[in-house]
Amino acid sequence: MIVHIALILAVALAGGLFLLLTGRRQRDQQRTRLDVNRELYEQRKLELVQEREDGLLTQNAFERANNELDKRFVTENTELEQLHDEQVGRNIWLPAVLVVVLTVVLYSLFGSWTLQRQADEAIQALPELGKKVLTNDSAQTTREELETFALGLRQRLAGEPNDAVAWLVYARSMTALGQLEQAIEAYKKSLSMEPNRIGTLLSYAQLLLQTGDEEMMPEAATMLRRVLEQEPNNQEGLSLLGFVAFQRGDWEQAITAWELLLQQIPESDERYQPVATAVADARERLEATELELTVTVDISEERMADVPEGATLFVYVRAADGPGMPAAVVRQPVSEFPVTVTLSDANAMLPDYRLSQLNQWQVMARISADEQIDAAEGDLDAVPLIIDPATTTVRLVIK
Repeated sequence: MIVHIALILAVALAGGLFLLLTGRRQRDQQRTRLDVNRELYEQRKLELVQEREDGLLTQNAFERANNELDKRFVTENTELEQLHDEQVGRNIWLPAVLVVVLTVVLYSLFGSWTLQRQADEAIQALPELGKKVLTNDSAQTTREELETFALGLRQRLAGEPNDAVAWLVYARSMTALGQLEQAIEAYKKSLSMEPNRIGTLLSYAQLLLQTGDEEMMPEAATMLRRVLEQEPNNQEGLSLLGFVAFQRGDWEQAITAWELLLQQIPESDERYQPVATAVADARERLEATELELTVTVDISEERMADVPEGATLFVYVRAADGPGMPAAVVRQPVSEFPVTVTLSDANAMLPDYRLSQLNQWQVMARISADEQIDAAEGDLDAVPLIIDPATTTVRLVIK
C-alpha cells in the first residue's frame, strides 16, 4: 500500500514539475520578446533626440514623434502579454488535465484494490479471530484485531444477511469499537429475525442505556420486559429493569425489580449490598413523594377591600435558603376566604425540582392582580413560614 501511495505522489509531483518548467520556459520567451521591443524603443528615442539636435526635426515635430513612439511601445507590449496568456492557456491546460485524471485513476484503482485486499484478508482471518474474540479474551484482543474481525464479519453478512447470530456478534463488536449507531442497527436486524432471543434483548437494552439518551429509556424497558416475560427470574434483566425504573423516577417498579433480584442472590454475593443500598435509596425517594402539605390561607378584614377584581391566588413552597423558584405551586382565582389547598410533588413546576427534594420548606401565599407569580406592585402577600418537611398542615394569613 505504501508503494502505491508513493507512486501516486510521484505522478502528481512529476506533473507539477512539468507544469512548472513549461510555465517558466514560456515566461523566458515572453521576457526575450519584451527585451527586444524595449531595446528598439530606447534606440528610436535616441535617434529622435539626435534628429532634433541636427535640425532635422522642429521641437513640435519632435514632441509629436516622441508621443507616438510611447503609444506604440505601450500597445505592442500589451499585445505581447495577451498573446502570452493565450499561449499559456493552450499549452498548459491539457497537460494539467492529464495529470489530474491520471492521479485520480491511479488512486481509484489502487485504493479500491487495497480495500478489497483488506476485506479478503479479513475474511481469511475470521475463523481464527472469531475464536479469540468470542472467548471474551479482551486482554489479548487488540483494537486492530477487533476491527479486522468486524470487517470480515460484515463481508460474510453481505453474502449471508439472514444470520441472526452473526448480526448479534457484529453488534457487540461495533459496541466494543464505540460505533453505537452501527451497533443499534445490527441489533435491530438480529431481533427482526429472532425477536425473543434473550441474549440479544439484554445486550440491546444495555447498549440503549449506555447511550445515556433518555429517549432510549422506553425502548430499553420494552426489551427488558420481553426478557422477563420469558424468564421472570432473569437476574440481569431484573437488575437492568430496576435501573431503568430508577432513572425514570418510578420508585415502586425499581423497588419491586431489585427486591426480586435480592431474593435470588445470597448475602455473601458481592452484588447483594449494592442492590440492597439501591433499594433503600428508592424507598426513601418513594416515601418523599408521598409527602403532602395542606395549606389554609386567610386574609384580614382590613386587607379584603384591597383585593383587586379578577385577582389570582398563588400558594407555593420553595427552598428556605435556595433558589426562588417554587418547588410546588397551586394557582386559582380568588374566591371566599379562608382557602385550603394541598401541595405535593404533583404540583412541581419542573420534573427535576420537587417538594420532596427540599430539606426545609418556605410556605408562601400571594394575591396577584396580573396573574403572574413574580412579585409586583399591588400584590398582597401572606407572612411566609419556614417548616420541616414532616409538617402536614399550616395556616397563612394575608395582613
